[in-house]
Amino acid sequence: MTELTSRERVARCLARRPHDRVPLYDGFWRETEDAFVREIADPRYGCGIEAFAAEPRPDRLTLPEYFDFDLLQVGWPNQRLRLVEPEVLDESDEWVLRRDGNDAVLRWWKHKMGTPEHVRFGIDTPEKWFKAKPSLTASRERIRWDEFRPRYERAKAAGRFICFAGVEVIESTKDSLGHEMMCRALLKQPDWLRDVFATYTQFEIDMFHLLEAEGLVCDGAFIYGDIAYKNGPFMSPRHYREFVYPCHKRLFDEFHRRKMPVIFHSDGDIRLLIPHFLDAGVDMIQPLEAKASMDVRALAPQYGDRLGFCGNIDVTVLATNDRERIRAELHSKLAAAMPYRGYMYHSDHSIPPGVTFDTYRWLLDEARRVGWYK
Repeated sequence: MTELTSRERVARCLARRPHDRVPLYDGFWRETEDAFVREIADPRYGCGIEAFAAEPRPDRLTLPEYFDFDLLQVGWPNQRLRLVEPEVLDESDEWVLRRDGNDAVLRWWKHKMGTPEHVRFGIDTPEKWFKAKPSLTASRERIRWDEFRPRYERAKAAGRFICFAGVEVIESTKDSLGHEMMCRALLKQPDWLRDVFATYTQFEIDMFHLLEAEGLVCDGAFIYGDIAYKNGPFMSPRHYREFVYPCHKRLFDEFHRRKMPVIFHSDGDIRLLIPHFLDAGVDMIQPLEAKASMDVRALAPQYGDRLGFCGNIDVTVLATNDRERIRAELHSKLAAAMPYRGYMYHSDHSIPPGVTFDTYRWLLDEARRVGWYK
């Protein structure tokens, strides 16, 4: 087969149709981005730092562009209930305590990425929710146009597959209510939770329409929602089906009406929910966290004729920088997933600090070499 454009390659992968090679895509922790940018500035790699930056700027390349990934994301609507700057409540040399536009108090690391500590959530009653809810309306102010429009135009010119990046209801609700209140409401105040879920779903659809009306027409959707931890989902399949599935189906149908396939992101062990994701319209799951017992070598034979897979390359193996171990990890998972024509390379989360730039460049070269279909 002749070499395809990135857009063609990803589209065929998502449809599980024959294509030339495994598409490539990945994410990075901020510390990794900073380290890689310093390496890229080295003349050995042929890209001056003046042309590149980890932080998004209209006139600078991004790390995914530098590595020539096949997929790019645009969108990421700001879903805070109020568009206000976070209020600093306390800080030390290592962390800062902030109250954000959701009236949520979170403790963040200052010098590294990581999940914040959930300290408390102000939206803890239906009354507070219904008072705050009118603020969650779609508007242009909720999109970083200066970042995403130039990125979109460069991706179009380069023939990349462009995804609308959005957030589903579990991810949205945990930002305003927190996990504990959300799960308690599911059992004790179900009507309230249904309203929260329906409101966030409509907001995401409205923001997608706004982006589309501005000319950022996308090829697919990349929807984020961490709905599991390492031992399983945050809720039973029955509760997923009753509360979350209708919202997922409604959102995913919006994309499918435009022939946009859906890539669904969730960390953790989501195996119990995969049949329901298929019913809701998920075309590919990502990132298949190996540390949470997700293994494409087992999942591909079970679901590969109906579902695509993106990821599962164990970052704990990558962080060893041992090329033999990395080669074994990569080859075994490509060998298992490629026969189903629906696999996209990605780490099983994001590339952590400790993976060297040379190791990572070698890994991508190896994925491109081994990932060709004969």
